[in-house]
Amino acid sequence: MTVDFTHLLLGKKPERTLPVAALLIMAAGMLDAFTYVGYDGVFANAMTGNIVLLVVRLAKGEIAGSLPFAAPIIAYICGVAVAQVLKEKPLRALLPSPARFSLGLEIAFLIVVAFLPKSVPNMLVVTGIAFVAALQATAFTRLNEFAYTSVTTSANLRHFASATIAWLVYGKGRESRRESLFFLCLCVCFIGGALLGAIATLHWGHAAVWLPVGLLSAAFALCLPWTQGIREMFVEDK
Repeated sequence: MTVDFTHLLLGKKPERTLPVAALLIMAAGMLDAFTYVGYDGVFANAMTGNIVLLVVRLAKGEIAGSLPFAAPIIAYICGVAVAQVLKEKPLRALLPSPARFSLGLEIAFLIVVAFLPKSVPNMLVVTGIAFVAALQATAFTRLNEFAYTSVTTSANLRHFASATIAWLVYGKGRESRRESLFFLCLCVCFIGGALLGAIATLHWGHAAVWLPVGLLSAAFALCLPWTQGIREMFVEDK
């Protein structure tokens, strides 16, 4: 059975809808730009970039210089582990929504970051953001029937390219076209978020973190139970 456009926008599971995915990945782009521009060129979400920069520092013999890149990588791994534990018994039975819990924890930490004094070491801030970003990445993994990444863009870009080729070259039709458009939307949101995050950090400095806080808060609001009645007005049970 095909899933229509409306179902992907206002589906029965809000954490799997396009508005939530778009807000999450735009915030992720902002956070990557925020930490890269404002915190010594380290990424909050893009662990591939951090690994490359870590290896380059090690190759140059800069052991101390590699630590700012190693710390968020370790924190990201720990965040994934914690998020996975939240999704399994017995904690799963205690949490009505592990996804909302993870997102709420991320928002709370970023609000703390907004009030931290400048004397706090950059590595601690980036490490904490990497941890909560990993919670988000593990909790939000699907856009209805499509698997996607809510904190980086490489996999989403691959899905976009693959679906576009299937649609335009091989004539796979409606499903490939829809997949292409959705992943294009996610890639554009990440790029737009990164651009806004970089500009905001250059002009506002530390206060730029309020932008991703706002986007993540909007995503959290869309995931709350009160939106269920609105979605049921537009989406039939499948």
